Order: sequence, then structure tokens, then C-alpha cells
Amino acid sequence: QVGRSTESPIDFVVTDTISGSQNNDETQITQSTISRFACRIVCDRSPPYTARIFAAGFDSSKNIFLGEKAAKWKNPDGHMDGLTTNGVLVMHPRGGFTEESKPGVWREISVCGDVYTLRETRSAQQRGKLV
Repeated sequence: QVGRSTESPIDFVVTDTISGSQNNDETQITQSTISRFACRIVCDRSPPYTARIFAAGFDSSKNIFLGEKAAKWKNPDGHMDGLTTNGVLVMHPRGGFTEESKPGVWREISVCGDVYTLRETRSAQQRGKLV
């Protein structure tokens, strides 16, 4: 599990820094763009070795945790879905992962692992289009 929180459910803590700082003395603290509980990455250790990303975190009771301001909705199948407040964005490079690859299109991942186009702003309540 990835996020900015240092609480025990988080396996990898990610922090923000302001770009352009040359050394630790110049590093400035700003409001984080990383959610406290950003996402969970689940990888199969046996064939076909699939990896899935789920936005949001899981608390100590293994329940999904989203902030108050996070976008939430009910899917046609009746399941709840949502996006983290700041979004979990992924990009697959064109040409795969090689030296010749070019940046691809950024997408946003939902709690249920669905892929959407980007929202108008990262914290907008209206989700993008399902991809």
C-alpha cells in the first residue's frame, strides 16, 4: 500500500517536495498532492503475473478508506466506486518500457480498479470518462 501517511497500513511512504530545490536545506514544505492512503498495488506471484492498482487505502480493519472530499458514486451493478481526493494517475509509455519509448496518455484509477480519463482538475467531484 502506498501513500503519504506513516501509519502502519502503509508499506511505502511517499512525500512531496517542491521542484527546483538544490539540497535538503532548500526543500520547502507545501500542502501535499499525495493522498494519505493513495493506492494498493496487488501483484500475482504466479502466472499470468498480473498487477492491479486500486485507488484508496485500506485501514487497519481492511476496509476501504476515502477522504470526505473524495468523489464517490454507485456503479450500475450496485457497487460503490470512487476516486481519491488527489487522484491516482498512471501512464503507460508508447512503445513499452524501452529507451525509445515516448510518454503516453495519463489516466486515473478508481477504487474498483477501473480506468478513467483525467478529471478537469485533480480534486474535481466529477469523474472522467470510463476507458
